[in-house]
Amino acid sequence: MKQLLVFVTAVALTACQVDDKGNVQPTAETQTATSELAQESREAGQVMKEGAQDAGQAIKEGAQDAGAQIQEGAKQVRDSDAGQRIAAGAREAGQGVKQGAGEAAEAAGDALKRAGQQAQEDAKKSPPPPKTNT
Repeated sequence: MKQLLVFVTAVALTACQVDDKGNVQPTAETQTATSELAQESREAGQVMKEGAQDAGQAIKEGAQDAGAQIQEGAKQVRDSDAGQRIAAGAREAGQGVKQGAGEAAEAAGDALKRAGQQAQEDAKKSPPPPKTNT
């Protein structure tokens, strides 16, 4: 522990100087070294920033290229014979669904019509309820 205290004190005394008022000031060499290190740190930060921007741009361009390739592949599938047959099959299936829905609606309409006619016939067969005087 004493050795550490002696070492820190020695480093502080070599890197700093005491003025005539008793204030501790860094030496000119320490100030120069500190400013050089600060400048190097700023430059390194700038290089890292530029590298990050370049990497971001490369990723963006790669994503755009991948998107273009996917679109081109999708277009080729659409334009292929298999794609055309699939599209035609889907249209035919859609037409079948529409026709089936129409037939179901027509059948439901016929059933409602028969039920309505049956209700009218039943109403004609049964006499109306007697009138009451209240």
